[in-house]
Amino acid sequence: MWHLYPIRVPSEIRKKLFDYLRAHDVSVQVNYIPVYWHPVYEDLGYKRGLCPNAEEYYLGEISLPMFVELTIDEQEKVIDLVTNFQG
Repeated sequence: MWHLYPIRVPSEIRKKLFDYLRAHDVSVQVNYIPVYWHPVYEDLGYKRGLCPNAEEYYLGEISLPMFVELTIDEQEKVIDLVTNFQG
């Protein structure tokens, strides 16, 4: 079962889009933080910059809601909000 619907957006607008969608009652998330950014790995000596592609992906990723009870109307709302966002 799919549980996330990640999309990529320019990193410079991700926060604005995230806040915009949340303000319109859309439960977006940010996922896929590079593993070595977690404190346990940083404590082992892993430094940011180790995997630049993973870091770039993370900075431009936002996950749209995706769950069984998501109605067609709710899907269309999310699509409209993302499509018409003026970041």
